Amino acid sequence: MDRSRCFLGSKVNQFDLKRFCNYGWLGLVTFFVCLVLSAVEARGSTSFLTTDVTTREYATSYEVVEVREAIANCRKGKFPLGLSILKQYSQEEDIAATYVLANLHYYGIGVEKAESLAIKMLGRNVAEDHYPSMIRLGEIKEEQSPAEAMQLYKRASAGNDGAANLKLGGIFEKGLLGNRANPKLAFKYYNKAHEGKDVMGTFHVARCYDTGVGVSPNAIESTRLFREAAMSGAGLANAVMARRYYEGKGVEADPVAAVGWLTRGTQAGSTEAMVLLGQRYEAGDVLGKDIRRAGQLYSNAARLNDPVGRYHLALLYLNGTGTRPDPVRAYVLLDGAKGYPKAVEQLESLSKTLSEEQLAAAREKIEAMAKKQKK
Repeated sequence: MDRSRCFLGSKVNQFDLKRFCNYGWLGLVTFFVCLVLSAVEARGSTSFLTTDVTTREYATSYEVVEVREAIANCRKGKFPLGLSILKQYSQEEDIAATYVLANLHYYGIGVEKAESLAIKMLGRNVAEDHYPSMIRLGEIKEEQSPAEAMQLYKRASAGNDGAANLKLGGIFEKGLLGNRANPKLAFKYYNKAHEGKDVMGTFHVARCYDTGVGVSPNAIESTRLFREAAMSGAGLANAVMARRYYEGKGVEADPVAAVGWLTRGTQAGSTEAMVLLGQRYEAGDVLGKDIRRAGQLYSNAARLNDPVGRYHLALLYLNGTGTRPDPVRAYVLLDGAKGYPKAVEQLESLSKTLSEEQLAAAREKIEAMAKKQKK
């Protein structure tokens, strides 16, 4: 790759399968790291090095070490070395091994894709009150059996599982899975997650106070909670705090402090923070102007499938800002940013200026990327 012509090359660090599939084998392995983290965390602070009579996580330390070594090998893409151990311990009803193996089968990562087997394995974990398995099985069943998905989420919520409370909050806020929108109930579940020390629960409660979802608007309280979420590692909350300091909403306006929050958000993986910080470097209004740094930040967001990041990166290539002009690359980026209205407008405008050869080259790249994603 010619680094003199593009800004790509930064580490992928978000946990979304659809995003990771865009980056081939590396993306799948990175997604698996996320999968493993949710498995080893199991139920909140419960460790697989201890005994939990509720979920019957009774593996000995030796067994845990073997399972974790197997997971580590799968993380590295060395599936033959890890799968045999995972299968062995799954047969012995080890919850962590079963959960990871079920997800691998469901997505077809390293093993044959077998959705029915994955559902059966997750169901076995559900019988042992394993909350992450309840959530995963609920997500699988949402389309065909929304009532069953709701039962699974409510069951996990009864055990104060943060992910379940967030799920239910979103369902009642938007009126999903056959439920009517109920802002007050949405706030109740978000607040339950917040009280359970779930950082995204704190973020959503802050958002509810900010916009009046199920509770009276309160700018001071929303700012306090957004700050709490940001300090606890919620990347998006850092971006919100940056906007607050730029606008002086709930705090005294302070552009320098805003940049500090954007930097924190970028480090936490927030694509919104990456784009906003990139804009500051591009404009040079608070920080010194640094187009290369701006391009790297837009690229990081683009790699994580952020349409706004792709849009801003496309403009750099289109205008030759900090790099050689490349309208074909700009077209490809804009095509992948159609979820952003400005990108759609720019794409339509650009398509009228490209030659037939350039359009053909761009469409060929887009088709190649689509085929790669399907593999």
